[in-house]
Amino acid sequence: MKDVLEVLTKNGTETKKFARLFAHEILNLKNPKQSSAILIGLEGKLGAGKTTFAKGFAEGLGIKEEMKSPTFILMRAFRFQKYRSRTSVFLHFDAYRVDSPQEFVALGFKKLLSDPKNILLVEWSDRIKKILPEKYFRFVLRNPTSKKSRSRTSREITLWN
Repeated sequence: MKDVLEVLTKNGTETKKFARLFAHEILNLKNPKQSSAILIGLEGKLGAGKTTFAKGFAEGLGIKEEMKSPTFILMRAFRFQKYRSRTSVFLHFDAYRVDSPQEFVALGFKKLLSDPKNILLVEWSDRIKKILPEKYFRFVLRNPTSKKSRSRTSREITLWN
């Protein structure tokens, strides 16, 4: 994989804004031949901004419900309107407490991934890499490497392809 986009956000508000814009781009992907769900994987250390990104992404999909991280329940599902007429499902996963990718398989992850109406976002996706498809949107969030642009709330977001 190679990085295709790097973004530096100054705070959580900017991280959410970037994620909202990315969600809008995802909604504009009109691929009638799409045969599976859209998958977004988020990687990064504790406190890197994965949940903040997930909240912004959900807002960008038009989800009004409060987004809470599914750390203890592994998954939360939200319905939303896609392309005005088609109801879609946004599934927010958190693999932080997962001991084995098989726990996700037991949840029906592969079946959910096969439905083109679904959008799946997985925090800590690096913990279940073995069961992820070859192609998906992989974001790595981290503190900026440059001391000049570094603040307590800034984040470096890299999209890998």
